[in-house]
Amino acid sequence: MGFFSDKGQFSGAGGDFPVAEDGVYLCRLKEIIAEQRPSFENPDVMVDQFRFSFETIEEADENGAPYRFVKFTGVKYGNDKANLTKTLDSMLGRRLTPDEFNDLDLEDLTAKKWRVCVEQTTSGKGSAINKISWVKPQATKPQNVATAANAPRTAPAAAAPGGTRGAGPIGDFDGEDPFEENEPVRGRGVSASAL
Repeated sequence: MGFFSDKGQFSGAGGDFPVAEDGVYLCRLKEIIAEQRPSFENPDVMVDQFRFSFETIEEADENGAPYRFVKFTGVKYGNDKANLTKTLDSMLGRRLTPDEFNDLDLEDLTAKKWRVCVEQTTSGKGSAINKISWVKPQATKPQNVATAANAPRTAPAAAAPGGTRGAGPIGDFDGEDPFEENEPVRGRGVSASAL
């Protein structure tokens, strides 16, 4: 089955959704719909777009309903400036080949959990909305992997000739890991590094 080739359908304007606080939310991808919307440059011209709809898993609005976040993209993939390219590359962690793009199955995307970063902004009509900044896969914590935080501490290595320190074991590192993702995920005090 081709990439969204048989998933397109017309959908009217969405409803009004409660606005969530700025942050990162654990979500599921509810649906991706192909639709026509007015062009940004010329509202009289309709253009094809995909509407990615996410809903929160752990956070709810004052009525107990999940928050809903929507991201619109064009339908062309491969150009670095295209929103569809930016969105899918962020979600999948890499650039797809043409064959991978054409074979991408919507069920593979809706079956996963996603970290969705949103910020509050004002729509062109003056109402408060959430804007999706990025979408990344839910981080999975590797099992049985020694890290600086849980590795045994050892004495620092002796200075090598010439006044430089020799390389020591992992436990010697007391600094912060620049590659660790510490964006807090909204809901139940979970951080992205714990996911």
